[in-house]
Amino acid sequence: MTYFFSGDHQALITTPGQLVNAGPELQQVYSKFFSLHTALYPRIRNHGLDLHPRWQKQSVVSPETAATLTPTTSIALTYFRSREQAEVVERRAGKEYRSPQTTVEAFRHPVIELRITPDHVAVELVLSPYAAWDQKNLIGKLEIAEHRTAFRKLVQNLGPEYLLGFWDGIHLDDMHLTTGELARGRALDEWMKTFSDSADWLRIGKWYAPDAAELDEANIVNELFNTIKSLHAVYSFLLWTSNNDYHKQYEKKVKPSFRRVAVAS
Repeated sequence: MTYFFSGDHQALITTPGQLVNAGPELQQVYSKFFSLHTALYPRIRNHGLDLHPRWQKQSVVSPETAATLTPTTSIALTYFRSREQAEVVERRAGKEYRSPQTTVEAFRHPVIELRITPDHVAVELVLSPYAAWDQKNLIGKLEIAEHRTAFRKLVQNLGPEYLLGFWDGIHLDDMHLTTGELARGRALDEWMKTFSDSADWLRIGKWYAPDAAELDEANIVNELFNTIKSLHAVYSFLLWTSNNDYHKQYEKKVKPSFRRVAVAS
């Protein structure tokens, strides 16, 4: 028996942005997602994955998704860096913290997100254009040949069924490739050359049909945890930290070069 059934997905077909006024059917979906969190999060911590849910308990499961800023008909469970780490990054990116109540916004950070929509269940690593500090870090890191090789191996190790693309929104877009396709030759390097910080969403993940066998009630926690664990390797690669800082390489890439021209006297 699948953990999510057609009624759960149908319950999401409502007015975008109004999921907070959920009826009993939507409340059941929220409850199922929160139950997944209570099963998944101890494993995340026990395996040393540095991922954290939204800190307010009532917001752990939310209609807000890092995959778009527009209201959606989806529900998401989002994991990302700690609040302390998030505040450091947002300050470096120029955000002012005028009071302790200033909100940390998940879409400004790389996230690993579980999301249910009317059509799919998705588990994705999402790096929005509003997470520009980390986008620049990734672009700078990929300027170094050994890191391009490491990134290619990380993506290949995910398995051939993951999808990578640069679109935004909760629906699967045609502008994606499978990791199996990206494993051929230098396809991933060429694809990433087109990635533009502060403009593109970068997302890598697995998309499941509502009745996917992998989401059987007895197996869903193992399936989702293993997917999160696989994506965490890529997440750690691109996440800015003081020990994983490639902003200087990014600045060298984007800084205009001026050739000094000798002037005849």
